[in-house]
Amino acid sequence: MSAAVATQGQPLAYDVGACTERGLRSYQEDAVGHDVGAMSVFAVADGLGGHPNGDLASRAAVDSVLFAAQSAGPLTDALARSTVAKAEVSVLASGGSTTLAMLMLAGSSAVVAHVGDSRVYRMRCGVLEQLTQDHREYRHVLNRCLGATSPDCSSEPDVRVLETEPGDVWVLATDGVSDTLGHPEIRAILRELPTRDARWAAEELVRLALAKESRDNCTALVVRVGGGA
Repeated sequence: MSAAVATQGQPLAYDVGACTERGLRSYQEDAVGHDVGAMSVFAVADGLGGHPNGDLASRAAVDSVLFAAQSAGPLTDALARSTVAKAEVSVLASGGSTTLAMLMLAGSSAVVAHVGDSRVYRMRCGVLEQLTQDHREYRHVLNRCLGATSPDCSSEPDVRVLETEPGDVWVLATDGVSDTLGHPEIRAILRELPTRDARWAAEELVRLALAKESRDNCTALVVRVGGGA
C-alpha cells in the first residue's frame, strides 16, 4: 500500500508491505501491523515459544501500539517509552509474553523502540544498518520481553531517536527472518526496490528465510520512504 503524510509542507509517501508465515512451526505466534497518518507507526512482535498465549501476547502488543498512535503527541523518546509501557499492560492482560519492535515516523523524525530480539534495520544510499541489538543471553533465551514472568527478564525498551529522508528503506523483522538472513541477503532484496514494491520485498525476505530452512515463524515489514531506495 502507499500513503501520503504532510511533512514540512510536502507530502511524504510511504510504500508499505508486510508478510508473515507460520513456516515449519505448527502454530503462528508472530504479529505485524501498521497505521499510516500524521504519526505513522509500524510494529512486529513475536510471542515467546514455550510460554502460554504467545499468539495473544504478540497481537495485544501490536494492537496496543497502533491504538496508542492514534492520540500520540510529538514524536519523542518519552512518547515511545509510554507507548511500549501501554503495550506491556495489554500483554500482561493477555497472559503471554512477547518481543516488540516498533518504528514511529512523523515528517523527517523517526523513533525506534524494541524489547527482545525482533529487529529494525534502515537502508540508506545502499548501506544497510541494524538499529537494534538483540536482548538475549544466548540464542532463544531473552533477558528482555513484554509480559515477563521472571525477575531476570526486564520489559525496559531500548529507544533511539533518529531521522528519515526520502529514499530510506526501513525493515522490521522477527527472528525467524533476522536469524536466518545475513546483511548481504537482506541488502540484495532491498536493492531491487526501485523496480519492485515494499510488499514484494517483505514477501521475498520471508520466502528466502523459509527457503533457507528457518525453523521459526517468519515476519517482515518493509517501509520505503518517498519512493526509490
